[in-house]
Amino acid sequence: MRRRLGRSTVHVYQSPETHFKSNAVNNMLRPLLPGPYTAFLINSAESMEATPTFVINYFSGFKQSVVPLFQRPYTWGEKQWRTLWDDVIVFYPADDVNDKATHFMGAVVTMPARSVPVGVSKFLIIDGQQRLTTISLLMCAVRDSLAADQQGARRRIQQFYLTNDGSEGTEYFKLLPTQGDRDAYSELIQETPNLIVDSQFRKSYDYFKRRLRDAAGEGEKIDPKRILDIVEKRLMVVMINLSDTDDPYLIFESLNFKGSPLEQSDLVRNYFLMRFPVSEQQAVYDGLWLPMQNRLGQSLTEFMRRFLGAEGEEVRKGDVYTAIRRLVTDSDSASVRLLMTRMERLSILYGRVSGVAVESHIELSKYFDYFRRLDFGSVYPLILALYEDYVDGQFDLVDFAASMGVLFSFILRRMVVGVPSNSLSGLFIALCKTKPITETPSVWLSGALAREDKNRRWPTDAEFAERWVRATLYGSRACQVILECIEESHGHHEIAGFEGSSIEHVMPQTLTPEWFEMLGTDATDIHAEWLHTIGNLTLTGYNPELSNRSYGEKRSLFALSHFELNRHFGDYERWSAADVESRAKVMLKTAIQLWPRPETPIAEASAVSQDKGTPAAFHSDCVKLAQLHLGVHLSKLSQTRYESGDGRILLEHFHKICIP
Repeated sequence: MRRRLGRSTVHVYQSPETHFKSNAVNNMLRPLLPGPYTAFLINSAESMEATPTFVINYFSGFKQSVVPLFQRPYTWGEKQWRTLWDDVIVFYPADDVNDKATHFMGAVVTMPARSVPVGVSKFLIIDGQQRLTTISLLMCAVRDSLAADQQGARRRIQQFYLTNDGSEGTEYFKLLPTQGDRDAYSELIQETPNLIVDSQFRKSYDYFKRRLRDAAGEGEKIDPKRILDIVEKRLMVVMINLSDTDDPYLIFESLNFKGSPLEQSDLVRNYFLMRFPVSEQQAVYDGLWLPMQNRLGQSLTEFMRRFLGAEGEEVRKGDVYTAIRRLVTDSDSASVRLLMTRMERLSILYGRVSGVAVESHIELSKYFDYFRRLDFGSVYPLILALYEDYVDGQFDLVDFAASMGVLFSFILRRMVVGVPSNSLSGLFIALCKTKPITETPSVWLSGALAREDKNRRWPTDAEFAERWVRATLYGSRACQVILECIEESHGHHEIAGFEGSSIEHVMPQTLTPEWFEMLGTDATDIHAEWLHTIGNLTLTGYNPELSNRSYGEKRSLFALSHFELNRHFGDYERWSAADVESRAKVMLKTAIQLWPRPETPIAEASAVSQDKGTPAAFHSDCVKLAQLHLGVHLSKLSQTRYESGDGRILLEHFHKICIP
């Protein structure tokens, strides 16, 4: 066996039939394999097999090598094609009788695929797909370069190495690329008109066709049949066969040391798909995964994090895969499908909440927009959990919107008062876990939040009023949202749009002589104390025109404004600290109405009480009793619906499911 290292060649002569296990890997394969392979092999189970073999053995026989959906597409380019060609052509002048040297191409890791027990045998390519795919493309080029009197070799390539002659569908191909590559690859294998002309497969094929037209020396053309002989007899790999009890994705992770790091959502996708037989993976990918991916794009990982939060589990962004893996470790493929079905459904709701899709209900859309502008993603798990209950019919739109109003009041009051928000993520996720099945979630939510204290508190009217007047709100994310909400509360028949509007300081950020004169001897102190407070702020579309103008000039322009906020200045001929404070107190009355808080905690019992005839279902403890009684595992479809993986049992909207 000959391993090429740059321009030098290392000869390692071994019988292709030599069979290695654990200890032998240490002694013989370690010098030939990159570090991650060696570390993995040494620590693998005894069932792992590592055998030097001819690469052509992956193409011979009635079988199929499948590139899993979790693998990246075919990416090799001219640099790699040239290296392979150089490794092949070096043997062209060799004497087969006297020279038995071979070229070592690296390791290929495979394992039996989970599939239905009919048709051709299938093996997943965990590592080595780029090499095997390129070898098949080289054989396509050889096939199409053979002379008329070499048709035996042509049939051998087509019927024995590239296809499973007599098979149908995808089983026809000896090597089946990942989903996005299949159309372009199949055109070359089946010799059909090339419709996908810019594919990497076509470029590779064309490269080898050009090299096959090169001269072999002294004007002699290259014999493509001789190239086929070299592929069959000279190219070797270490075949690493894993048992069907190994976790293929964990192995893929440990060996994928050359690629760029995968996103957490990529890891989840790969793990999900590997829980299904190969024959089902495409349908699962197309029907459940791809819609989520297309819908959310780069937000997919964040959605999964929020989904876990809605389930009551707080995880960091880098731990999403590990947490979701725990959810399905002991589940069969049917239960995994149910989980993916639920995730796909909730991804639609998350898209509306996060703004990548349109929310049709105006009131909900407005609240979702406010939460985004306040950059309060930590509330998304609770919103998602409540949204699912609403869609499931547990309560109506009015109470769902009321629940959003409760959350908005809670968050906005805290921002005005300046309460630290670092503990809120845990609070919202804890509420997801304790959320009762009720027709009035807004009542429960008000009571639950009103009972919180310290850094989780919902500021009272007194605390809110004290900070409202003097808080430095300009520069906070809440400032423009607050002004817009107060403006809208006036109930215009024709609401002035906020597009193009901005926050205007009545007393300007830079005092002019006119302003110093108006504010008096304490002008500097007044300016420092009141400049960025709510009473000195308004909305306008004339910000550049107003700038540092005198109050009289600003007052004239405010009189032309369509915003009700600016009607106030018609009653004030001067602008002083007392006027700023007075306006803030007027605005406070509206703010307390817009963002109310219960003065006394609502009794917990009333929050979870249920009237007869409600669609309330059951709590998690009851589900556990049902599982024990029925002897099945039930997968969650929503808070009020559970189903067994095989679909035989569906628990839906029961009042009395607890089994004695």
